[in-house]
Amino acid sequence: MKAVVKARPEPGVEVREVETPATGPGDVLIRVKAASICGSDLGIYDFTPAYSGMALPVVMGHEFSGVVEAIGEGVGDFAVGDRVLSRSVVSCGECRFCLEGMDNLCESSSLFGIHQDGGFAEYVSVPQGLLYPIPGGMSFEEAALVEPLSNAVHFVNDLTPVEPGDLAVVLGIGPIGLFSAQLLRLAGAEVLVTGISMDTERFKIADKLGLEAVNVDDVDPVELVMERTSGRGADVAFVAVGAPSAVHQAVRLVRKRGHVTIVGIFPGDVAVPMTTVVRREITLAGAYDARAENFEASIELIESGRVEAAELATHRFPLEEAERAFEVARSKAGCKVLFVP
Repeated sequence: MKAVVKARPEPGVEVREVETPATGPGDVLIRVKAASICGSDLGIYDFTPAYSGMALPVVMGHEFSGVVEAIGEGVGDFAVGDRVLSRSVVSCGECRFCLEGMDNLCESSSLFGIHQDGGFAEYVSVPQGLLYPIPGGMSFEEAALVEPLSNAVHFVNDLTPVEPGDLAVVLGIGPIGLFSAQLLRLAGAEVLVTGISMDTERFKIADKLGLEAVNVDDVDPVELVMERTSGRGADVAFVAVGAPSAVHQAVRLVRKRGHVTIVGIFPGDVAVPMTTVVRREITLAGAYDARAENFEASIELIESGRVEAAELATHRFPLEEAERAFEVARSKAGCKVLFVP
C-alpha cells in the first residue's frame, strides 16, 4: 500500500510502498477515507527538537477516519463495512493517570504517526477499543476532524475556567484556535481571535463562523484588549500557537487573577515574564491531547451543528502529493489540509 513516511531525522517526508498492516487479535483494519495534517505533523515534517526522539521510519498521521476492511479475532463491536473514526493515543489503562480518567497523560502511551504507524496511508490497523462509529449524517472529513476537536474540548471544557460574559482571547487562528473559539463562545464568553498576515484564508473562515478576529501585524492585541476593558484585561487568554510572542501577549493582556491556557508546541524553551505573572496572580496552565470522553462529546458537537468542522477543511490531496500537501499546510494557505487516499 502507499503511505506517507517519516524516514529520516531531517526535514521532509517520503511516499513509499509498504506492507498493509496485519490485523491481530482485537484489531480492526481500516481503509482510510480521510486523514488531516495536524500542527504536530508539521513539527515532525521539520523534525523539530520536540519530535527528535521518534523511532524512524514511521507512517505519519493520527487524525483519520475510514471504513472497516477486516477484523481480527475477538472483535465484536465492529463489522466489515462500518464507518469509523479513531482516537489517536493508545494508553496502557493501568497507570495512575489512566485509572484517574486522564489517559491523555498515560505514562506509557503510544501515539499513531509518532510511536506506531498512523493513518497517512491506504490502510491502518487500530485496536477496536479506540474506535467510534461515524454518525450517518457526518462526512469522513468531519469525522477525521473529531480528533483535533476533542483536543480543543479537553483544553477548553476541562482546563479553562470560563464564565458567561467573560472576555476570552484566542491567540492563534489555526484549527485548534478556531475550534476552541467556538467552544468558548458556547460557554457564553465574548471571544476575540488573533492571527497574522499570512492567515488570510483563516480570517475568512473565522468570519464565516461569526468570530471576531484581528491581525496582530496591524493591531497590538494587548492595547486593543486594554482599551476595550478600560485597562482591566481579558478574563482568559488561550495560546493556540507555538509562538513565544503569543505567550508574552497572553500574559500582558489578561486581568489580575486572569487565566492563561497554553496548548501550542514550541520549537524551544520560552522565556515567560514571571514577575508579571506573580504580581498579577495570573494562572498559567498547560493542556495536552484529549481524554477518551472528549471524543464522544466532540462527535455530538459536530453532529448537532453546535461546532462547525466542515468549514475548516480547505485542501485535499492524494497520498502521492504529500510534499505538496505539507507545503500548503506549512504556508498556512488554508486551514485543515487532508489526505484522501
